[in-house]
Amino acid sequence: MPIKPGKYSGRDYFGLALSFTVTMIVSIMITSWCGKWLDAKLGTPGVFWLLGVLGGIYSGFHLFIEQIERIENPIDPDERAPKDW
Repeated sequence: MPIKPGKYSGRDYFGLALSFTVTMIVSIMITSWCGKWLDAKLGTPGVFWLLGVLGGIYSGFHLFIEQIERIENPIDPDERAPKDW
């Protein structure tokens, strides 16, 4: 479902871009640090660091896609609650 023109403001797009940037940077930093630490412990030449960077990129894009889906298809708060409440 494409985004309808005029439905979102420049602030919405800026917020989305900022969220994507921060998520990507943090996820890559954490996973690459873990990979670097693991490389130092195991004595490998950067294999786990590379896997960490790739995992961080995947994680960042995955979270970004989930956020886009939530924006395009919002869930009604009444539908989120269990039926027996």
